[in-house]
Amino acid sequence: MHADHFSVVTPNRNRLGTLIEVLPSWQRCSQVAEIVVVDLGSRAPIRFDDFESGSKLKLVRVLNCDCWRIGLAINLGVDQASFDGICKLDSDIELLDGAALATMDLDAAFYRGRAGSAVSNGQVVFSKWHWSIVGGYNEWLSGYGFDDSDFYARLRQSGVRECDIEPACLRELQHGNESRAATEPRIELFNVDLPSADLRLLHMISRNTYLGMLRRWSAELRHPYTARQLADGTLEVELSDRSDEYRWTDALANMLAVVRLSGTPHNVNLLNNLVAQYLGAIGGL
Repeated sequence: MHADHFSVVTPNRNRLGTLIEVLPSWQRCSQVAEIVVVDLGSRAPIRFDDFESGSKLKLVRVLNCDCWRIGLAINLGVDQASFDGICKLDSDIELLDGAALATMDLDAAFYRGRAGSAVSNGQVVFSKWHWSIVGGYNEWLSGYGFDDSDFYARLRQSGVRECDIEPACLRELQHGNESRAATEPRIELFNVDLPSADLRLLHMISRNTYLGMLRRWSAELRHPYTARQLADGTLEVELSDRSDEYRWTDALANMLAVVRLSGTPHNVNLLNNLVAQYLGAIGGL
């Protein structure tokens, strides 16, 4: 299947400035039929009149999310997408070559970026059908790290071929680790105080990796929600309470992440070896 039309899905929390910069490049693209912006609890809620043009725009506003959960935001956006071809872009990514989308065979493959390349790891084009088969993104992961790799691994394991997005297709507005480290995670049952951006990033990536190891994601674990349409066309989403299974699993993953950061060299090596075996089993990042 070479899709004629795509839904762009972009998750956002307090990143309106960069979204305003890149949105016109999405709107100009003839292959993009709609743009689903998921506002996951921005301090100032995103509104249609924040943008010069509302062309192709759908807005989903989540009222009561406890923290930044990019997987949850993406899933909510894909739920509202009208087209099977999904182009998930972060809110700081310009679309330079929309014609490349029409060449992608989404029946057999998904197309992704990679860390350290011209197209970053989180940018991906996939079929909504394939997304539904693997249960979508992992909504238990919070803060920053491993959400994309976990989704890609489950797509590969389901038999979908992995391809790279051409570097000339997208361009990323540059930002550093401080902005990533500022994406607050959710920590269940105890607190962790980490003094630097690098430590916060390592903790988030480790905790999310352990969560993916401890409980394989499936559609049955998705967060229940209710939704209502507002007068201006915004879809307003209210989340239900999280399960006890999530809370205890998250607490254990957090404790393992603390051990990785502060444990004895022997225990840290054991954890690192365990993660290496897991990543080998799922086909890497």
